[in-house]
Amino acid sequence: MLHQCGINMYARIKLKETNYTGTIPYITAKLEQNFDGDQMQKIYRDYCVYKHFLSVMPLFIEEYLYPQSDVMCYYDEDVMVGFTLMFKYNTRNVAAAQFAWNYHKPWMQLGIQSLQYICAWYKSQDFDYVYLGGDEPYKRSLQGYEICPAMH
Repeated sequence: MLHQCGINMYARIKLKETNYTGTIPYITAKLEQNFDGDQMQKIYRDYCVYKHFLSVMPLFIEEYLYPQSDVMCYYDEDVMVGFTLMFKYNTRNVAAAQFAWNYHKPWMQLGIQSLQYICAWYKSQDFDYVYLGGDEPYKRSLQGYEICPAMH
């Protein structure tokens, strides 16, 4: 993560500078209202184990149900294999709060593919920005990527 005077750098995508197709090869993405929370918790657990995280912030089922939450689920042949939990700050700005997938086919690179899909989807909904949290090298390849400006 980039640091400036010991301060974390936060990233976002300026959606008007993106041109993603809104498709993911081999995967069906759906914004879900009625999702399988138990399956999502299992996917999150599998994701954390696969990544060898020493410590994780738990996901609570209530987070999926907040009015400002969007849950994008990813299916491979009708089997949920991943999800992104999004938080809408308002009608122009949204945060990618948590992504997880089960790495059933690692060659798919669903993490990057899902970010591109989300950019296309929220751009089609007239959002301006997708906030990504901390700056990470893998995020820098995304169209419209930028470091959030400092507040003065």
